[in-house]
Amino acid sequence: MRNIHDVAIIGAGPAGSYTAYQLAKDDFDVLVLEKNGPAVLTPACTGIISLEAFKRFHLPEDSIISEIRDIKLISPSGLTLAFRPVSTLAYIVDRIKFDQGLRELALKNGANIKLSASCREIQIKDTHVEVRVNDSGEPIRAKAVVIASGFYHKFCENLDLGSPPDYIQGVQTEVLIEGIEGTEIHVGNGIAPGSFAWVVGIGNSRARIGLTTKKHAPVFLDKFLEGSHLKDKIKEKGPILCKAIPLGSLKMTYSNRLLVVGEAAGLVKATTHGGIYYGLISSQLAVETLKEAFRSGDFGSHIMRRYEERWRSSLGREIKTGYNLRRIFSSLHDCQINRFFKIAMHDGIMDIVYKNARFDWHSDLIFSLARSSSLKNIYPVFFNS
Repeated sequence: MRNIHDVAIIGAGPAGSYTAYQLAKDDFDVLVLEKNGPAVLTPACTGIISLEAFKRFHLPEDSIISEIRDIKLISPSGLTLAFRPVSTLAYIVDRIKFDQGLRELALKNGANIKLSASCREIQIKDTHVEVRVNDSGEPIRAKAVVIASGFYHKFCENLDLGSPPDYIQGVQTEVLIEGIEGTEIHVGNGIAPGSFAWVVGIGNSRARIGLTTKKHAPVFLDKFLEGSHLKDKIKEKGPILCKAIPLGSLKMTYSNRLLVVGEAAGLVKATTHGGIYYGLISSQLAVETLKEAFRSGDFGSHIMRRYEERWRSSLGREIKTGYNLRRIFSSLHDCQINRFFKIAMHDGIMDIVYKNARFDWHSDLIFSLARSSSLKNIYPVFFNS
């Protein structure tokens, strides 16, 4: 068949670009279809990526603008818990530079990226996949397709892959601010119902401030910015950026000749809503599976399902545990949250945190806290469920 690519990738975000890079460097014919044009768009993302991710995937270091060391957690009543590890936890990146760096890596290794190419339909044929973009009549053909479009569930629903069980709204703005250093996490139903808000200093008297919540997120962010803690410190506010974030994974992340990676598959930390590292891990596992399919010449679902088996082995426990914790945390009242802070300040809880906390992997910490007798006595439904 003429004009058929090896792999078409929907989306040139981090997961899509990294997938393209891995395939292109091994001489696969890769075409990335990106709905946005050449204009530079700032993603609605705080841009916090762990040292582990940078080391594992050799990510663009010129995108780093600051780092995360100390984290201060603040309760609804103003109680404070400080987490001060001995070394840097994560980097804060310029997301425009970061994304461009991964795209350039893909391009330098031979991938093609087509901008302003909005995917309208994906059709799985016996011998290939057809992707229709914009209003063009002639489809793009490939032997396999990877959906890396972020949280846009239309394609997956149309292909009977389902959709994530839930989602949350995320909003953020960048501000010029005085008197803010480090990172603050604020919890409370008057601030971010069922979730949390953040203030992340990025240097040069600037900070990224945002929150997630189930609904009315922009309203809650405006209220947070006008609160006594921030109002007099903020000198200038940027635009508010919004996005929907999936909670939980798709029913299926594969089909004949098709894989779904990153946020499109719901592979996001439900605890903190970070998706870049898990997206890159899923990208690596997708490429491993695709290479097996090409070697065997078989792109059936019995081959492609290996991808889902792999990501579930690597990420499934984290996603499930985080989703369950998120669901339970969203039901807590402010008085219960304050009680947790009071216990943690005096009852050895922070020792458990220091021993078990890992930036990208939270299930060990969650289960360790669940074994604490102090917390079991206060939250029996929470920790015995």
